Amino acid sequence: MGVMEKASDVKQQLVDAIRMLERAGIIDHNGHCSARRDETSFYINSGASVRGTLTTNDIVTVNLKGDLVDGDARPPLEFHIHAEIYRARPDVHSVMHTHPQWSTFLTMTGVPYKAVYAQGVLLGDMPVMDSPLSVNTRPMGEKLAATLGARPAALLKAHGAVTVGATVVEAFVLAAYLEENAYRQYMAMQIGDPYVFSEAEQQACREKLWSANLFKKTWDHYYSKIG
Repeated sequence: MGVMEKASDVKQQLVDAIRMLERAGIIDHNGHCSARRDETSFYINSGASVRGTLTTNDIVTVNLKGDLVDGDARPPLEFHIHAEIYRARPDVHSVMHTHPQWSTFLTMTGVPYKAVYAQGVLLGDMPVMDSPLSVNTRPMGEKLAATLGARPAALLKAHGAVTVGATVVEAFVLAAYLEENAYRQYMAMQIGDPYVFSEAEQQACREKLWSANLFKKTWDHYYSKIG
């Protein structure tokens, strides 16, 4: 497979992920996802793109300063989220910044994310960036990357969420699991205190559910809805 063919495959996978997140209500008219191209650049949907009807023509390539490498549309103002995570985390090859409803309700009220759903365990200890403001400067991006640390996800107070992964599939699936856990947690709180998985149960979930095959199964489920 040639380099250009690989690039087109990654761009298409990114398009599919964004369209699936939009269909699931996890992003809206905003929200952006990226895939690392190399050590100094990444693919990302343009700021003006319509997320629900995205095509590969809406994917631009930018360097870590946000300068266009390929494409003619501007990246999102919050490209710093992606750039600073890529600087800080060589292991990360995809970043999803979403605006999920249920998990944002938690950060709006100061309720911590708790593992109430088997797949939700995979998000681990969920840090919260204590600012609702747009991450549209490098210092804000650095603050978010520091908040994330070595974890797979972070929440942004009254704003949204970020998930990262070694692949586009992984970052997408974690975004879906995060919001499903938050939904179940929120709804259970309406009638009582939700059961939180014990440490032993969480460890069992991590051992069984962190699986490329299961991630692909989840991806295929969401993909079937945009076919």
